[in-house]
Amino acid sequence: MAKAFALRVVTPEGAAVEREVTSLVLPGAAGALGVLAGHEPWTVLLKAGRVSFEVPGGSWEHVSIQAGVAQIEPARTIVIADPARGG
Repeated sequence: MAKAFALRVVTPEGAAVEREVTSLVLPGAAGALGVLAGHEPWTVLLKAGRVSFEVPGGSWEHVSIQAGVAQIEPARTIVIADPARGG
């Protein structure tokens, strides 16, 4: 079973997502980026797209964003971005 880590997606309106996830796919400015628990620390620029995450139990959820930044750490990832227009 995959180890869970904390995900927080923050927009100017407040927290859009705050939950434990087992896998994360970010729309990196240089291409898609997969994140699992224990990932090396990294700050990455994001382009408009979907932040997709797997929750414990195996289902996937998504949130659409405009450009932003993600701070990846071994036990958590924080995404700071504008919400997608119209969503």
